[in-house]
Amino acid sequence: MLEKVKASLGITSQAFDEEITDNIAAALDDLGLTADVTNLDEAEPLIQRAIKTYCAWVHNANHGNMDFAESFKRSYDEIKSTLITSSHFTTWGE
Repeated sequence: MLEKVKASLGITSQAFDEEITDNIAAALDDLGLTADVTNLDEAEPLIQRAIKTYCAWVHNANHGNMDFAESFKRSYDEIKSTLITSSHFTTWGE
């Protein structure tokens, strides 16, 4: 997942690997804890999109690009809302 996130951020160096790895873990934690998403399979395209968008939000915020960060935050929240309402990603329908 690290390489996919780096590619989506346009990062080729290893300078941000630790930060990005931490952000990937934080994205998965956020989805699992705040959205009650139980299917966090990183092979799922929507989970990948959520992780990439979360990482773009945090990366831009950490580096002072607040306009971009706010846009990515809104996108992440929309993806999270989609995941919350899907029985494929939660157990609420069981």
